Amino acid sequence: MAVASDAELGRVRKLHQLRSYRLASVLRIGVVALMIAAMLSGTRRSEWTQQTVLIVAYGVVALCALTLAFSPSRRWLTRGRLARVGRLEPFAFTVIDVLVLTVFQVLSTNGLHPLLIMTVLPILIGLDVSSRRAAVVLLFSMVGFAIAVLEDPEMVGSIGASEATFRFLLYGFLCVTAFVAVRVEERHTRSVAGLSTLREELLAQTMTASDVEQRRISESIHDGPLQDILAVRQELVELDAALPGDDRVARALAGLQMASERLRQATFELHPAVLEQVGLAAAVQQLATLTTHRSKIDISTDIDYPIRTQIDPVVFGVVRELLSNIVQHSRARSASVMLGITDGTCVLHMVDDGVGFDEQTVARRLGEGHIGLASHRARVEAAGGTFVFLDTPVGTHICVELPVPD
Repeated sequence: MAVASDAELGRVRKLHQLRSYRLASVLRIGVVALMIAAMLSGTRRSEWTQQTVLIVAYGVVALCALTLAFSPSRRWLTRGRLARVGRLEPFAFTVIDVLVLTVFQVLSTNGLHPLLIMTVLPILIGLDVSSRRAAVVLLFSMVGFAIAVLEDPEMVGSIGASEATFRFLLYGFLCVTAFVAVRVEERHTRSVAGLSTLREELLAQTMTASDVEQRRISESIHDGPLQDILAVRQELVELDAALPGDDRVARALAGLQMASERLRQATFELHPAVLEQVGLAAAVQQLATLTTHRSKIDISTDIDYPIRTQIDPVVFGVVRELLSNIVQHSRARSASVMLGITDGTCVLHMVDDGVGFDEQTVARRLGEGHIGLASHRARVEAAGGTFVFLDTPVGTHICVELPVPD
């Protein structure tokens, strides 16, 4: 198995941490409900005022955590100076869990139910993906449980020292189990990162082989048949000058001109030199212009892509395949290509007013043996991107997003 790179391991950890953070945020709402039930059924009325204040405050914290976990603007906490805040956010809420539930038990002078609620702490902490962080929090959780038991003289007096020790050991066993779960999740994260790295390596090798083969074919066409056609055309031009007025020569010249233009376009689509020379923006613009001239479809462009990255060949391949589908299958009169960068992500929108194209069409054409679009979609997803069909009243709207490499 491939060894996961630090960047890939960090990316996979972020995904797992976000998933765990969201799950813990949902469970935290259930903990608030259990605290209310424990207060009503297991504690004295004289203690309700203090406990109500604590529960309300914790409920506000739980709602804040839930909002932050599912907020669409959460990506801002993963970039720049705010990245450290984003990493500490789940840990901060976990520390609050330990403090609140410990205080909740201490405020209950006769409450077995509040003590039982503390057993949910190992579950919440067990969702973490850092064994070091989990070990620290679980240790403090065990200290809080011991304080909660020792600070309740009525409980110790009623159950005895041996029973109190047994409960502490049982809680310790839950904490150890939670720590083991975190370790398993941590190893699973490394395994997933390793597989992702291997997939990216295979994709890179495939793309490199494909680019090399397309370059070879493009150069072969350019240096072979195209040059032969241009040479024959030049001879016909000289013949036409020597024998003017022959319509057959004029028709032959027109046919050779059209053939040379098609060969130039084929060599460009196979491996555009402009992609290497001046970048993706110019290559997409030129491809859209050539497609407009060839198909008579009005293709507008809105391109703001001033950089050059490793994903440029992938994006160009997607644009080329989608424009080809528009020309061959959509029966569209107009289309648009929008390409830019948003929050470190390459965003491509392809829209047309044709007959429509969706997931079912892709699946059907794949079953018929047409693998072009499916292969480009697989390349996008293998590079960590998304390829989705957006709802539109007429035609097709496809959105492709790819993370821009650092």
